[in-house]
Amino acid sequence: MSDALRQIYNKNGIAGLWRGSVAALPRAALGSGAQIATFGKTKAMLVHYDLVTQPTFNSFTAGLIAGSIMSVAITPPDVITTRLYNQGVDAEGRGLLYRGWVDCFVKILRSEGVYGMYKGFWANYLRIAPHSTLVLLFFDELIALRNKYGPK
Repeated sequence: MSDALRQIYNKNGIAGLWRGSVAALPRAALGSGAQIATFGKTKAMLVHYDLVTQPTFNSFTAGLIAGSIMSVAITPPDVITTRLYNQGVDAEGRGLLYRGWVDCFVKILRSEGVYGMYKGFWANYLRIAPHSTLVLLFFDELIALRNKYGPK
């Protein structure tokens, strides 16, 4: 790994080590926003409509729904960042296929349609939904433990 870092640094300087990091920002924003916004609202709706009132099962169900929504929101940015990361670059470090995030988005939509933005959806879903479900469930369980045994 140190050899790879050294080669990248020698060829492109410090900027080379950060190549592609800006492309990950929309992914992080959309994914986290979808997950956090969905989880709290879903928990409240499940209780309000008497669908799932037991706290642990409520957190599990809301986490699964939040993970599902997160997968839908995060797959297009994942497709775009993957294509940006995998494209070749010219001597100045500019992409050979895409000028940036928006250019990549437009080219995918024009050539492949909306379905092109969801390539790999199921693989993404099978990774993200269980992770989201468990993280949010454990978070709620830790809060419940803190409330039960923590300082009053």
